[in-house]
Amino acid sequence: MVDPPSPDEPGPGVGLEPDDPPVPVDPTAADEEHRAREIRDPLPQPLVSVRRLVIAALLLVAVGCLVVAGRSGGDTDRRTDAQPAIASFTPAPGGRVIRQSTVGVILEQGYDGRLTINGTAIPEAQMEGAVVPGTDAYERLTEDQRRLGPRPNNRERVLFRPGPGQAITELDTGEVQITVRYWRVADGEQTARTFSYSIYTV
Repeated sequence: MVDPPSPDEPGPGVGLEPDDPPVPVDPTAADEEHRAREIRDPLPQPLVSVRRLVIAALLLVAVGCLVVAGRSGGDTDRRTDAQPAIASFTPAPGGRVIRQSTVGVILEQGYDGRLTINGTAIPEAQMEGAVVPGTDAYERLTEDQRRLGPRPNNRERVLFRPGPGQAITELDTGEVQITVRYWRVADGEQTARTFSYSIYTV
């Protein structure tokens, strides 16, 4: 005699589902899902890459150009081909300085010169390196050196610094025109040439 099935046991055919047919995969949808996943979770980028190296190099070049441009305004500049007797400028033509800065030029050995700043002639006795009568430095000069004027030992340094008691106490604001008159000492002052340029105060 066959026992009837237990209520806890499923009878024949009960609870059995027919196998579901496979669902076809759309390749287009799969590609879109893959791309979406790449956007959400991009692959890690290498720390050093060619693109990053190129960008860094360009930034370094740009910074270097800015530094050079910034320095060129107030630094001493070398001579120009048009004025071979001028060894250097302080500051360079077109440079920017504060209103109490030293200005002028350095000439080649064997030259002498004078400065005119915005129409004011600078006395030689107020130029850099001038020896003041009555000082120890003046007493050490020979008679021949004293006959050469206030700057017997550094005539090529045609420089002036504004200050109290000077022909100019401070440079004007903005554009400042400087005129240099220079000549070869052996040829005499009657052979002097002039050269003018502008600087700017800040």
